Amino acid sequence: MNAHVHVNPGADLGGDGYAHAHAGGNVRAPDVQHHHAQENVVINPKIVDVHAGNIVVDTMSGSGWFSSALLDIESERKLLDFTYYMVIGAAVVIYVLLHFLPSAYGRYASRAFGILIPARIAWFVQDLPAVVIPLLVFFNMEHTQLHLANYVLLAMFLLSYAQRAFVYPLLIKGGKPVPSVPFVGALVYNTINGYFQARYLTRFAYYGPLWLITVNFIAGAIMFALGLGINWQSDAILRSLRSPLSRARGDIHTSDVVDDSETVGEVFDKSAKRNMQKAGPGGPMPTSSSASRSTGNDERIGYKIPRGGMFEFVSCANFFGEIVEWWGFAYCAWSLPAVAHAIFTTANLVPRALQHHQDYLLKFKDSYPKNRAAVIPYLL
Repeated sequence: MNAHVHVNPGADLGGDGYAHAHAGGNVRAPDVQHHHAQENVVINPKIVDVHAGNIVVDTMSGSGWFSSALLDIESERKLLDFTYYMVIGAAVVIYVLLHFLPSAYGRYASRAFGILIPARIAWFVQDLPAVVIPLLVFFNMEHTQLHLANYVLLAMFLLSYAQRAFVYPLLIKGGKPVPSVPFVGALVYNTINGYFQARYLTRFAYYGPLWLITVNFIAGAIMFALGLGINWQSDAILRSLRSPLSRARGDIHTSDVVDDSETVGEVFDKSAKRNMQKAGPGGPMPTSSSASRSTGNDERIGYKIPRGGMFEFVSCANFFGEIVEWWGFAYCAWSLPAVAHAIFTTANLVPRALQHHQDYLLKFKDSYPKNRAAVIPYLL
């Protein structure tokens, strides 16, 4: 049973992207009119959506399979806020820790960080929740409550993760297996982030009819598209380094394969030695980007200097593209969940990029381009 409440335009709905309605708030009795065929309608002031200038008071209809079972809408909003403040806090901790911990996947993978999962299976499974869960949330909602901007933003999020879950794994050429520790970490994060990003966009976010032509959205959409394109192009360049043709020509440096029997302590010792040689920090959480590695005909690993695209400016162009992509999304959405995701992505990728950059400098020394930064052109 729904009842529509028309609110005085001067009523305070808050400025944080959420609709605020509380007993004793700025919604005053003389300004409220109830329209319903029956008398004695009981309205729960906690269940509120804002669309097209109206407040729709809902008795949990279309409120979502998770919240309807466990939480009212106001409690879920508070949980969402709390979750993403925790994500920001975790990002700070991860950024600091990754300056001291060895990386656990890609070219640095080892059994010391758990059982090894085939690369294609790992990338598919760990990113799949960020596609499936938002779709479940979306199809469980009353779509009449959404504006076009909500659809567009959710589609942008799904586009990125659909490519990561369904396309990227199929394009992998000889990727190293992913240890279970970073795999589980990525799986958990994508599950939580996928649910709450979708919940915010389908239930709590209010974007006016003109949001798609605001400076915020246009600038953010350009950033998102550029970042996505850079990320995809850079991954393609890295994949080309693994082709038989690329392995037959120069700029290749070989080093011993990581011993799968290494203990965690031995891996940490190796990391400490790299740090003493200014090898830089690394990070354990998986991303959608591939390592610039090609495999030789013997049991050794060959590394080749990536060239073209943004690799002319940074060592980790794929990471740079992903960072730009999610900050563009955050600017489009102008919301706490989107900003928290961008911060977490940056905190995860920057230390790993610094480690990659120092590895390139150590392996190729004077032959490595001097003008390349690690991940942010001319800055970092």
